[in-house]
This record gives sequence, structure tokens and C-alpha cells, in this order.
Amino acid sequence: MLLRSHSERRPLPGFSALLSQSSTLTQKDEVTSAPPPTHTPRESIFTPASLISPPPWVSQALANLEQGEQELLTLRERQQNEVEEVNRQLDNAVFEAQREERRLLEKIEQDHRDAQRRLDQVKRENAAAVRVVQSMVDQQIRNIVQLKEQVKRWGGTAGGANKNQLQRGVAEVTDIQKNLVQQVSPTGSERSCRISNFFDVAVNSCGLIALTCAAERAVLVFSRHGRLLQTFGGTLIGSSNEELDAPRGVTVNQNDEFLVADIKRGSLTALKLDPKTGVRLERTVVTGYHRPYLVAACLSTGLMAVSERGSETGRVPCIRVLDPGWSTIRILGVCSGLGPVLSSPWGLCIDSDGDVLVADWGKQYHRVLIYPSKGVGWPLVNDTLSSPRGLALLPDGHMALSDSMNHCIKIYRYKSN
Repeated sequence: MLLRSHSERRPLPGFSALLSQSSTLTQKDEVTSAPPPTHTPRESIFTPASLISPPPWVSQALANLEQGEQELLTLRERQQNEVEEVNRQLDNAVFEAQREERRLLEKIEQDHRDAQRRLDQVKRENAAAVRVVQSMVDQQIRNIVQLKEQVKRWGGTAGGANKNQLQRGVAEVTDIQKNLVQQVSPTGSERSCRISNFFDVAVNSCGLIALTCAAERAVLVFSRHGRLLQTFGGTLIGSSNEELDAPRGVTVNQNDEFLVADIKRGSLTALKLDPKTGVRLERTVVTGYHRPYLVAACLSTGLMAVSERGSETGRVPCIRVLDPGWSTIRILGVCSGLGPVLSSPWGLCIDSDGDVLVADWGKQYHRVLIYPSKGVGWPLVNDTLSSPRGLALLPDGHMALSDSMNHCIKIYRYKSN
């Protein structure tokens, strides 16, 4: 064990020595160390940097960035809405296209079925026509056989009348060129001795044939094969009462109806008929005309023309032009300032321009007159005519006229192309 000797002990420094030592250390620190930083009461070392007010350009930049970001968000939302709207429109377009496609397919199928039915109908009608022609040929053959027997039996002793009758029979049955295409008249129990004075004829688009009979005071409707289907007016067995007393002119109007003029009742009657049976489906009666005689209609414009006969009571003949609604829009042939004055109008027609042509039996000569839709009328044909009656329009500005006492059909050009 080591023991420090008393001689090596040092006395502890006193309080004054400690003070002097502390002062000496303080002076050394002042020489080697910088003074500590000073802080104001509001500027603590723990104050965050964000609370310090930024420069103006920083605030402006941040504001611009926020505005740009907001605009981009708005643009993105608008583009999204536009894309959704375009998609909806495309979906609707696809749906409409599919629906239109289905509709077109259904229409094509329906048109195909209709065409097939029409073809079947044409086949049936052709078959019926073949049967009719075959029947006519068979009848002609039978007639030839009978005539051969009659000629052999009576040819050598036949007098003038019998000889002429035999010769007419031979001419009829040997008409190889078939100038007489088909004879349309009631037969059997439908025949009447009074049905011999046919006045006018018209054919509609379905092939129905309408004849006005002045003697029977009726309208007879035949099929395209010559079979009597219906009788309107008159007193024939099976006729229907259509309030017709004296039918004269007949034509077909724009609605494919038969338009009949009744001279006694002073009326125009439009008959819409069933295309197969000829049964009346609809009827329109317009009154207020003075002795209407002949009628004409334009299928393209719907305009109609009707001739009125004069009378001893001072009523003068004229031509009335009617619109499709039956209103009178022009009266022709009564004023010399608008064209020739009518004497006794017969054949009548109206073209697509509204020009009216009429065959007139004048006091001095017979002629064909034209009354244009605009301007003054004038004589179109005024020579070499004798009792002109029927008048019809042909393509390319031509007209056909039946010159009854000259026993011919004359064709004229009344309008240039």
C-alpha cells in the first residue's frame, strides 16, 4: 500500500484563486470564440420558413400555376363530356342505322311479296286470257264449220239478202289480222235488245272498261276479258241504283275513278270500283251543271273539263275547267275576246299544260278549237271535217280525231316539242 507523504500534499486553492482562474478562462474564450448571435423576441430560431412573407414574383407564379391547373382540370372535364356526348350520338346513329336497315329489309321483303303476288296475278290473268282466246278460236272454228255447211247447202239458191248475210259471216270469221280484237257486249240472259246505243267508253289502269249506254241510260262495266261485271243505273236485271238518269260522257280521273256526266241530272259522278269485281267502293256526286255532255281529265295535273250543251232558253254551250277539288277555274267558248264561241261541242280533251281541245260543230263548218291555259284560243283545224266526234291526245304533241262522216281517224300535231 502506497501512501502519499505529507510533504507531497498541496493545499486547495482558495475562493480568490478560483475567481482569478475563472477570469483567466473567460479571457481565453473571448480570444478564440465568436460572440453568440443575438435574437429579437419575435425572431426565434424555431420560427418556420413558411411564415416568412415570400417575394411578389413567387406569389404571382403560384397564382398562375393554380389558374393553369384549374383550367386544365376544366378542359379535361369538358373533353370528357364531349367524348361522352359523341359516344351517345354514335350509339344513336348506330341504332338508327340498324332500325333503318331493318325497315329497308322489311320493305324489300314486302315489295318482293307484292311483286310475287302481282306476278301470280299476271300469270292467272294470262292463263284466263289464253282460255278466252282459245275459247274464241274454238268458237270461230265452230262458226266456220257452220258457215261451210250453210254455204254448201244454200250457196247456189241464196237470194240477195241471204247471200249478203253469208258473205258477211265469211268475212267475220276469216279476219285473220284480228282487226276486231274483242267484242264487248252482254251475252245470254244479260243481253237486252235495247243495249245497242253505246255513247262513250273509258278504261282505267286496272283494265276495267266502262261503257255508257244512252238507250238503257246506264253505265256498263266489263272486265278486260269482256265479261260484264256491273251495271250502274238503268233498268237492267242486277243493275245498282247510282242515281243515273242519262249518262253520256265517261273518262278516268287522276284517282283512277270513272267520271260520268249525266245530262239529265246535271251532275258529275265519280265511281271508285273494285279492280276485280267492279263493285262500287266510293262515290262522289257534284251537281250544278247545265246539261253536262262530255268529260275529260288530265291524269298528271288532276284538271278536268266538262262540256255543257246549250238550250232554247238562252243557255249557251261552254266548256268548264275544274280543279281537282271540283271548283270551276275557267269557262271557255262564251266570250269572243277569249277565243272562238262554241256552237255544239263534241270531242273534248285537256293536256298537262291545261290547254283544252274541243271538236265543235259550227253553223258554217266543223272544226277543232284549242283554248290554251294562258292567252286567247284559236281554230286548230277548220277544213275537210264532217261531223268530228271523238278526240284524244297522243304523245309528242299529237292528237287523234274521229271524223265520223268521212269514216276515218285523222292525226294532227297541235303542239311542238
